[in-house]
Amino acid sequence: MSISYTFKTIQDNLNPEDQRITGYYPRVVSSGTIDKKMMFNAIAQGSAPLRADLERTWSLMEDFIINKLQDGFTINLDHFGKFSITAESRLVQSPNEIRAESIRVKSLTFRASQVANKKLKRAEFERKPKKN
Repeated sequence: MSISYTFKTIQDNLNPEDQRITGYYPRVVSSGTIDKKMMFNAIAQGSAPLRADLERTWSLMEDFIINKLQDGFTINLDHFGKFSITAESRLVQSPNEIRAESIRVKSLTFRASQVANKKLKRAEFERKPKKN
């Protein structure tokens, strides 16, 4: 199987009109979304006990990861990647102006490992035909 792509026109709104950059860049076209249920069914290959084990294990892992992120840890899943959180607050002029209660989680981030990136770099691409 390969990854479908199309081309998107570069929108250059930063340069003056006579100096705008023109061109295209590839854009990945999703083949769809796979949710947990679909993933567990595919991995279990019809085995109900294995599917149930996958669901229980996943639930335990979700809880563990979220709890440890809330404790300030980074979660490193070897050969896959790291999960961490980023924080945000209002802009302050001095660190003394902000309290812990004013800081909130901005997002959960994931950074793929070198091993995962290396495997993904071997992916093949296939140009998706234009719709008429």
